[in-house]
Amino acid sequence: MKTIKRNNEIKRVSDKEAIFFVKNGWSYCSKTEWKKDRGIKSNVTQEDVSDNISDKKKRKLRKENKRKKYENN
Repeated sequence: MKTIKRNNEIKRVSDKEAIFFVKNGWSYCSKTEWKKDRGIKSNVTQEDVSDNISDKKKRKLRKENKRKKYENN
């Protein structure tokens, strides 16, 4: 995938399409410029990360409990 630009229009296209567009007056630009133009930001917060960690700990505890249960039999 390549990012191309002409005037104020920015597109992400395949490599083959990008070659065609560049020959017809478009120019390459950075992917970060395309991301800024879209205006989408990451919604991941520190709280989400910490919740995922606690879920991993819970799963690990469940696995350990199952192992202990079957070891005793």
